Amino acid sequence: MTRLAHRLPTLAAILLLTAACSTDDVLGVVPKPSEGSFTVDAATSWKFVNLADSSQVTPSPAASISADWDIAFFATNVTLNGGDAGPGGVSAACICQNAAATGDQVLAMTAENQLPAFEAVTSVPAGLTFQTDVLTPAIRDWFTGTAAAATADTAKTWLVRLSDSASFAAVRVKSNSGATATSAGIVTLEWRLQASAGAALGAPQTLQVDLTTPGTKRVDLNSGALTTDDSAWDLQLDGFVIRVNGGISGSGKAGAATTATAFADLTTAVTSATAYRSDVYAGVFGTNRYYRYNIAGDHRISPTFDVYLIRRGDVTYKLQVIGYYSDTGVARTITFRWAQLD
Repeated sequence: MTRLAHRLPTLAAILLLTAACSTDDVLGVVPKPSEGSFTVDAATSWKFVNLADSSQVTPSPAASISADWDIAFFATNVTLNGGDAGPGGVSAACICQNAAATGDQVLAMTAENQLPAFEAVTSVPAGLTFQTDVLTPAIRDWFTGTAAAATADTAKTWLVRLSDSASFAAVRVKSNSGATATSAGIVTLEWRLQASAGAALGAPQTLQVDLTTPGTKRVDLNSGALTTDDSAWDLQLDGFVIRVNGGISGSGKAGAATTATAFADLTTAVTSATAYRSDVYAGVFGTNRYYRYNIAGDHRISPTFDVYLIRRGDVTYKLQVIGYYSDTGVARTITFRWAQLD
């Protein structure tokens, strides 16, 4: 009797655990996945993923105010739900074990031969710094100095695909005056319009934009004027920030690419479609991109298979992008694997 009495609590615990498991099975309660792989079609818009549920979600009413997603993909861009991008508090760090790999080494990498590197990450390395996302405009560093000493860098020119995606322009900031700690003052934009990809690049045009009063100012480069239209704008200026009407900044198709050719020497504002960048929120995925571009001379995106750590609250995931093309070669079909760290 004594031995049986000592065993009763253990037997009861086992029976309770068994009953609980049986109840879960009957009720259809399935534990949340802690690892897996995921593929998103990020060709035409942002695709948002909740890692805890291993599911694609549609943030409501908007991604910038929704906590329902962890990570989002659009073309080669990656955004995390934290910092400037959203209220989720998500941050990331890059282990970047392949940062020093040569182009040939990257081309030889596959999902299979890079799996051991992914599996080897079982905890957060000491001293690793996690970052949240910040606004990263396509047109940036257009001035030198700070605050009242900020001065337009006239040597920098951008090739801009306008919001209608059919016309283009070569753009620079010709001058600014009256800068303060929060504003670039009165900014003079200069651009050369190209009505279509096959048209000639036009003569220079200028427009003064007064940023001394608070609020955004939007510019329609086709009409050469300021506009209040929510869709028919190409550039938006506010303080020291210039945005393009695309990506996370607007509903248009605008993008900007840097060029080493002087403004006056340009003959076209058209370049490779993949060179035009839209505004994004970016942190570690901006400073440590998950791919190399054109390393084989074929304009392809080649994943580096670097391992990233994604942190939300007290949960940390590891993530590795393992594909950018579908089995039939369709681009922007992004596949990644992930797992929750203990």
